[in-house]
Amino acid sequence: MFSDPRVAEAATAFIPAADEVWRLQRGGDAECRFFQRAVNGGALITDNGTRQGIYVMAPSGKVLARVNSLKPDRVLTMMETGLAAWDALPEEERHLATDANLEGEERWEDSRPQAGLLLSRIVRDLPPEGAADGTRATRWNRDTLWFSKEEVEQLVKAARDTPADWVPLPRPFARRLACFTFVDNVYGQCIPFDMQDLSHLQLEVRWEAEDDDSLHLRFRGQTLAVEDGAWQLGDNLWKPKRMHPHALETTLLGSGTFDLHSRSFTVFELLALGRRSGFTELNSRRFRPEPGGIGYLIELDRRPWSAAPTYLALYEADWVQKPASGRELRKD
Repeated sequence: MFSDPRVAEAATAFIPAADEVWRLQRGGDAECRFFQRAVNGGALITDNGTRQGIYVMAPSGKVLARVNSLKPDRVLTMMETGLAAWDALPEEERHLATDANLEGEERWEDSRPQAGLLLSRIVRDLPPEGAADGTRATRWNRDTLWFSKEEVEQLVKAARDTPADWVPLPRPFARRLACFTFVDNVYGQCIPFDMQDLSHLQLEVRWEAEDDDSLHLRFRGQTLAVEDGAWQLGDNLWKPKRMHPHALETTLLGSGTFDLHSRSFTVFELLALGRRSGFTELNSRRFRPEPGGIGYLIELDRRPWSAAPTYLALYEADWVQKPASGRELRKD
């Protein structure tokens, strides 16, 4: 959407902000209550509907315009309407009260490892002939993937213990890639796989070379996840009301450079190509369920801040701290 130059130019008149709407529309802290009253006519949200969308909002919480669309023309019109409403808004209705308390609760982002491995993942549909074509060129999504310092050291040790031999990725890497990263959320929210869905799992790392400063690694692998049975990941917000058969197959190659002094990766790149079929609950793929190609790019996430991984609550890691409310992530 923001690749449209008109929208990008119009956005310079605003201060952009983004957040995960599931928490905002369901949470009970001051931050969530502020959002709910702003978008729900002054009342708290008590229904199960979603308030996802794009808003033009004054700091006071007054909504000036809104739209739930990614079509550039509709978004541009909404932005223009909102800016005009801001220009006409009396000064006393523009600003947040000086005694307002918007303190939020703990977030899943608070578990972000400070000395671990932070990765960015982009997924997109791949056209049959390899060139971007129409709808597929605009269909993509992103997520994050986190590992703690201890998990990174586990990976490095596995590679160094048997130099020049391919060895299986440690479980945290294998599980988070095969079950949580290689999923089809190109067309929106989807559910993860569990280990029992993996008909084939071969993700490996190899020591490539080493000098006084750096360790060089290679990655390769293949995965095949097939879901046509019962839900195995517990009674949580990700549990679907109905299971739909779906499958995803990938082939992966990659490389990494590990700095032996800072004990951190300076290069980490994975490319996975594959084929997917079927769809999941709440996923717009159901309107286009025919099998097709899919691709993943995974690389270092150098941003100072990012949203938490979609399935962080399922990581099985003691460094992941659940927010006090106990709510789990679910992306709308």
